[in-house]
Amino acid sequence: MTNPLPPMETFSQRYPNSTNMAQAFAAVNRPSREADMGDDDVTYSDVHRQLMLILNFVASILGVAATLWIVARWWSTPARLFLTMGGSLLVGVAEVAVYSGYVWHLGQAKKKDKTLKEVKQVVQTWTVSREDEPVAVGGEIQKIDTRGTTIRRRQKDS
Repeated sequence: MTNPLPPMETFSQRYPNSTNMAQAFAAVNRPSREADMGDDDVTYSDVHRQLMLILNFVASILGVAATLWIVARWWSTPARLFLTMGGSLLVGVAEVAVYSGYVWHLGQAKKKDKTLKEVKQVVQTWTVSREDEPVAVGGEIQKIDTRGTTIRRRQKDS
C-alpha cells in the first residue's frame, strides 16, 4: 500500500511499432483488383432486397399465426397451438415455394435473353445544313429557302 503506482503508459508507448504493423496488415490484405475497392450500389440493393424478403416471410408467418390464434379462441389451448403452428408452417412452405418459382422464372428469362440476338438497323437519317444549301436525302435533292419552305427536285439519273 505504500508503494506508488507505476506510471500509466499509452498503447503507442507500449507498442511503438503498432502503426507500422497496421500499415503492413492493410497492405497485405488490400484487394487485388481496383474494381474490388469499396461497395457499390448493386451490393447494397441486393442486401436490401434479401433483408426485405426475410422480413416479408417473418411478417407473413407471424400474421397468420396471430390470426389463427385469435380466430380459434374458443378452442382448447393444445388445439389452438397445433392450428397456429400448422398454419404458420403451411404459410412458410408456401412462401418458399412461391419464391422458388420466382427465382426459377428469372433463370428461364435470363436463358431466353441469352439466346435472342438484337439486330440494329438504320431506318432514317437526317442531314443538317445551312439555308439555301442543297441537301441530298434518299435520292432527292432538297433545298430550303429563306422562308423555311422545302423545295424538292428529283435528282437526275446519271
